[in-house]
Amino acid sequence: MDGTEPRRDTWPEQGVIGSMLIDSSVVGLVMAQMTEDDLLLESDKLLFRTFRTLFTAGKTIDPVMVSNTAAPGDKGLRDYILQLMDITPTAANVEEYMSRARAEARRVKVQSIGRRLMEAQDEADALALLRQGEAMLSDQVRDDEADMTKAFLEFQSDLEHAPEYLPWGLPFLDEGLDISGGQLVVLGGRPSDGKTALALHMAQAQAKTKNVGFFTLEDDRSTLFSRLVSSVSGVKLGDIFRRRLGDEEYELLALSGDKLVQGRLTIIDSTGWTVNEIAARALLRKFDVIYVDYLQLIRPTSRSFATRQDAVADISISLANLARQNHITVVALSQMSRPPEKTGRRKPTMAELRESGQIEQDANVIMFVWRKDESMSDTPRYLTVSKNKTGRLGTWDLSFQGDIQRFSGHNSTLQKPERRAPERLGPTQMTWEDLTGRYDGDLPFDDKEGWI
Repeated sequence: MDGTEPRRDTWPEQGVIGSMLIDSSVVGLVMAQMTEDDLLLESDKLLFRTFRTLFTAGKTIDPVMVSNTAAPGDKGLRDYILQLMDITPTAANVEEYMSRARAEARRVKVQSIGRRLMEAQDEADALALLRQGEAMLSDQVRDDEADMTKAFLEFQSDLEHAPEYLPWGLPFLDEGLDISGGQLVVLGGRPSDGKTALALHMAQAQAKTKNVGFFTLEDDRSTLFSRLVSSVSGVKLGDIFRRRLGDEEYELLALSGDKLVQGRLTIIDSTGWTVNEIAARALLRKFDVIYVDYLQLIRPTSRSFATRQDAVADISISLANLARQNHITVVALSQMSRPPEKTGRRKPTMAELRESGQIEQDANVIMFVWRKDESMSDTPRYLTVSKNKTGRLGTWDLSFQGDIQRFSGHNSTLQKPERRAPERLGPTQMTWEDLTGRYDGDLPFDDKEGWI
């Protein structure tokens, strides 16, 4: 060993393989808790794959079958199998072997990432490596299944804690949009309909209680912040750009600064970034919520996609995985295809999300900001929630002051239908018609009431 390769303690993984060789009853336990990536030696990986093949096929598992299936006639592998059986005293310690084997594999891989970081050619490569390391260390304990007993106990425990859903800065969304970590939200809009301004409005509302990152792939950081300051201060954006500012405007800007610095909102210039780079920064800064403005500007991680639609589909899937695997709320802005001119402006549909139907599949919530008259900047806007896995759909009016980039919602609220508790039932058996009649003709989960 020349010192460049990390030291490897391989006895734990050899104990795992040896345990399966001397006691086939532990094979299922190992298959449920380990993967091939948890092993370091190629010979152990080969034997692990062999055990998996025999186990999933329901075949007899013993040292002879394993040897003949893995490499028929290979004396070296047969001798290695005998060695593993000899050095493994008992299979009773297999869970300890597995725990130590996983920890050792992580340690070696993290050290490898550290060496590659030292050789990284640019920030993009470094951020991608950091993301790999973060994901590796966050996957120390696998808990990816639950039988009904465990699931019900977890459910009861969750009921003891009030859920914390994200605020959106609009009353009807605050009351009816139940979004928390691990979900992908898509905000669509056509050019100049106001999706970036609306996203800033939402991000600022959430930054009062959450750590929010706003990744801008279109506007530069200075322009985006100017739009935010205009919205908060009420100073016209054009006056800020042209520096037509008097004492009153400077006072309003100073007051807006006091409000803005109280929130945890970070703007990141990310032109030309990939999802991997966005994810690495999000994990590094420990953001609870990230905004991506906008999805179609994210650079694909590969140039091998046959079509642009395939590339955008991969980006959409990657953003959804980023949200779910790291319990981050991802709000991705999306451009929309323009309808034929003869149809005029109308309520958008999910089919108009530009360049990929995959976005519609991946998102937990899809909403659109739009206007009927695109010839005027201050014309009324509408917000349409077209997909909502846990709540109601609908369209609501929005007021938009384009000169100060400010949105405000009307007093209409998106509320779930009120549930009327049925009277306590006596011992007499009741018919279905009797029960449904107690809800004035509509069940609380009836589609007409907005439940999905």
